Amino acid sequence: MGAFQARISYKSEDLTPILSSETIDYHYGKHHCGYANTLNSLIENTKYADKTLEEIIIKSRGVDQKIFNNAAQLFNHDFYWSCLELGCKPEGQLKMAVNNQFGSFEVFATQYAAFANTMFGSGWSWLVWESEKFSFVNTQNAETPVGTNQKAVCVIDLWEHAYYIDYRNNRAEYVDRILKRCVNWKFCGQQIARGGIENRKYR
Repeated sequence: MGAFQARISYKSEDLTPILSSETIDYHYGKHHCGYANTLNSLIENTKYADKTLEEIIIKSRGVDQKIFNNAAQLFNHDFYWSCLELGCKPEGQLKMAVNNQFGSFEVFATQYAAFANTMFGSGWSWLVWESEKFSFVNTQNAETPVGTNQKAVCVIDLWEHAYYIDYRNNRAEYVDRILKRCVNWKFCGQQIARGGIENRKYR
């Protein structure tokens, strides 16, 4: 297998005005790519070298913390970028599931934002699918649903570098604008349709 790569599927200006080109370039170029490069260096000539990214996360959790941190952060960032798109509206199975559980998309978005804003410090706010219903889960630092029964549907990056250039310390505004204007609900719906995240190699 070749080296892991940080993946992003759009140009840095494509999420303006929700996220600026400066934010995307800094976040992707410095942080996301840094995790990929560090992980490749850490796993070279080790038992992890021929594993998928998900396998590395699962096998290193609680055992090889530095490898886990970089593998999980690589996955989390890749998933985060996939969750972002301007102007996408909930539809199909996702919309039906949201309406059935929350009553409306507006109620859902308000509850998700409120939950995300309870996060203290750095980490991730996830929408997960488990036992045929949604839950909100905040994870500290690099922690991730990979390897659990919770299937990731959507995630908001709550590390400062994800929003500070554009929103300074107003994380709540960043969360609100992401949820209302910049989530790729089509991608999120695909996660439910396939029962959660695929076991992708991310190579």
